[in-house]
Amino acid sequence: MGNQVYFQFKPYYRKKSGEKAYLGDFIELTAEEELRKRIEQIPVFPFGISNPVRLTSVQVIGLINQQVSNISIVPIGESSALYEPVQQQKENPILIFIRAAFSVLLLFFGSALAIMYFHSDVNMIKAHQMIYYLISGKKVSKPLLFSISYSLGIGVGIFMFFEVYSKMKNKANPGPLELEMHQSEKELRDYLRDQEGKKQP
Repeated sequence: MGNQVYFQFKPYYRKKSGEKAYLGDFIELTAEEELRKRIEQIPVFPFGISNPVRLTSVQVIGLINQQVSNISIVPIGESSALYEPVQQQKENPILIFIRAAFSVLLLFFGSALAIMYFHSDVNMIKAHQMIYYLISGKKVSKPLLFSISYSLGIGVGIFMFFEVYSKMKNKANPGPLELEMHQSEKELRDYLRDQEGKKQP
């Protein structure tokens, strides 16, 4: 490979606030073993980072050129990345419980109202009466047996769609909710990175 160096940004920074940060904490690179170790040990932030920090490929190339000469540096992938230190302080468990309970109640009543409004719009009770009549041959004004089964079916369907049962076993693939959360976090990081870039002269 000679003096050719390829690098790309790591997706996450895994040190706590105040810990000394080296270039190897921010990038993955391919080079000769000795050269790779030397580049990874280049200090970037002697006192660590306490706030979000945006690094660009140009900054990384400049840092490497200050310490190592006569090499060709080739960046791969994104031209910049945003890094935040690992949070040290733990949140109050009572506040976490209150926030979680509020979110659960909000989602429960919100989804319940949405389902009821939908059923009212499409006249679901009439549809239940019709289906009950087709199955049993009896006309009833309140087909409770069918309505209760339908209500339980909605819950089971949501349970299966979000793969809640998979939490009880080791699964190889993430569920739709996990993918959505990952996508949301990724978009948030990209937004913050771009905003940090606008602040820089």
